[in-house]
Amino acid sequence: MIRLAMVLISLVLSVSVVSAKEITLVAGLSLPPYIIQETNNGMEYDIVKEALAKNGHTLKLKSVPFIRVSFEYKKFDGAITINEASGVKGNYSDVTMVYQNFAISLKDKAVPISTIQDLGDKNIVAFQNATKYLGEEYKKIVESNPNYKEQGKQEVQVKLLYSGRADAIVSDINIFKYYRKAVTGVDTSAEVVYHNIFPETEYKVLFNDPAIRDEFNQALADLRSSGRYQEIINNYIK
Repeated sequence: MIRLAMVLISLVLSVSVVSAKEITLVAGLSLPPYIIQETNNGMEYDIVKEALAKNGHTLKLKSVPFIRVSFEYKKFDGAITINEASGVKGNYSDVTMVYQNFAISLKDKAVPISTIQDLGDKNIVAFQNATKYLGEEYKKIVESNPNYKEQGKQEVQVKLLYSGRADAIVSDINIFKYYRKAVTGVDTSAEVVYHNIFPETEYKVLFNDPAIRDEFNQALADLRSSGRYQEIINNYIK
């Protein structure tokens, strides 16, 4: 009986080893703190990696321009930082990461911003290509504002805000917090106001194999319930 049990355990372990694999997911280019391509980490990367690892899988990212993600995923095991709005139909995971843009100002400047229209007459520095991602109303308002600029280096946004050279910046909250902690040469201790005038965007992982998707969803739920999910996020922004 003991010998039979040992045989059964051996078979289970063998199946587990065989089913574990390297999962290659297509991802957009580096976007700290979500995905940091140069060091193979980031809050989104780490969460997906740890969820996959719970079932013995390892993660490898194939980085392409963001616009190519929805076309390249079929060549691999799927894609990261994607959702149904891409037009791709497939085996989407539960929500892995929420991106949330804000207009951000210094509290002591008391900048009045309660709607997108309020950005029309202020010195605003947004992230690069913001007019492509934040909707037609936003594009219409800021394109008529001569004091509106877009900045590709988001650490520069943070410096412009804290040096008083911008009334407000437009940035994802986690990207802002990451660079606020990382920048040098400017005091970033002043309190800020997050003006919530944009909708949030939920991102998922798209898997070509529905069985791996199902495993991933359970592991992701475990990360959330254990507190590990939030711990990973805090590692980058606290």
